[in-house]
Amino acid sequence: MDGITNLWAFMAAGLLLNLTPGPDTFYILGRSTAQGSRVGLLSALGIGLGSVGHTLLAAFGLSALLAASAMAFLAVKLLARAICCTWV
Repeated sequence: MDGITNLWAFMAAGLLLNLTPGPDTFYILGRSTAQGSRVGLLSALGIGLGSVGHTLLAAFGLSALLAASAMAFLAVKLLARAICCTWV
């Protein structure tokens, strides 16, 4: 297995993708407008944490593992559902 050859390019692309406006930006704007700045800030923090977590997991190879193993994909789906359902 090769080492990380393009870490800085990967980090720059992840940062650029997180800074460009998209549906998450409109979600934050909508929540802020409808429910106030505190809710908007919490929405932004949640999206930011999710983006950082997603980028870290991709950097550590979770995407490749999930593409190669159906059982790993199922395990991550079930784990995510269990975590999500406990917060609701």
